[in-house]
Amino acid sequence: MAFVRWSKDALRDLEKLDTAIASRIVEKVVWLESHFSNTMPEKLHGELKDWYKLRVGDYRVLYSMRGEEITVEAVGHRRDIYT
Repeated sequence: MAFVRWSKDALRDLEKLDTAIASRIVEKVVWLESHFSNTMPEKLHGELKDWYKLRVGDYRVLYSMRGEEITVEAVGHRRDIYT
């Protein structure tokens, strides 16, 4: 089982979202934590090449990994998150 940690930036991003959306995102991150060994992380490219993405509807959770430690780096709408 993986261990998830939230960066300060990601927590700030989460606080800006509607409660229902934020709740769905947290649920998906908890799901990732328990099912990490059965998932294939989606690696990003370019400036974000060291990060991975998790899709939650129109929102994205960007995270980094070190071993089985996952750090949520950013959360946002797909049209804004990559800029």
